[in-house]
Amino acid sequence: MRVYAGRPQLVIAAGLMWALSIIARAHAAASVLPKPGWHGAFGAGLSSSSGIALTTSMNSTDRLRDTVGLWSYGGTLSYNYFSYNNVVGVNRLVTALEVRRSFKSEPISFVVGSVEYDHNLFDGYDHYYVEMVNAGRRVVATRAMHLDLEAGGGARQNYYPTGRPMQDEPVGDVAMNYVWHLRRGTHFSERVSVMGARSGTLVTSTTGVTTTLIFHLALKFSEQVIHYTSLPSTALVHYARTTTFTTLNLVYHIG
Repeated sequence: MRVYAGRPQLVIAAGLMWALSIIARAHAAASVLPKPGWHGAFGAGLSSSSGIALTTSMNSTDRLRDTVGLWSYGGTLSYNYFSYNNVVGVNRLVTALEVRRSFKSEPISFVVGSVEYDHNLFDGYDHYYVEMVNAGRRVVATRAMHLDLEAGGGARQNYYPTGRPMQDEPVGDVAMNYVWHLRRGTHFSERVSVMGARSGTLVTSTTGVTTTLIFHLALKFSEQVIHYTSLPSTALVHYARTTTFTTLNLVYHIG
């Protein structure tokens, strides 16, 4: 009798576990999808850079994103500048536009298309453009942290300041994006990107800690390490293959 009496209990327990697992999966899927509406951050502060020169400069970092359903549209802009006695020590502008399409899968997957413009006075290029399409998946999704992995490819157009012709080349990219919410109002982030091309490999690592000061105002400390395996060479300037930007910004969040 105890065997037959236990069966309904096992069925009920199994049913509850199945229902809880569905609720948990639905909550996880909902929590990792981008929040709808406009979101952004506008920051300004000081930046210490090393590479071809060790200087302290003004720095700004801005981003803006609009999410409609499973689609997100956004842009970022970062600028560093410093000059002394009419001699420019730092002049770097990076801006990007991005379109992202998420999918209600388990785990969450997405596709990202982006166009980036990068101008740096001291990396051997006058500027370059990168058009990229990446497929990604959120492999870790908890209340405290998430981890996204991406891979894809595209094209890059290199423009040189020395009269060399423009170079158009295919590129491949793998990236990792990690966010850890240490406590309420404070989070740690790390993004690593490796972009390979015929002209060389570009490795970018960006580490940041953001903590809320009051309402929508936060303080962000970050360090970005940029490493080229090879750079254009000239007879006049020897460019540093590794550059770091350490920034301290006041950031105002909207949305």
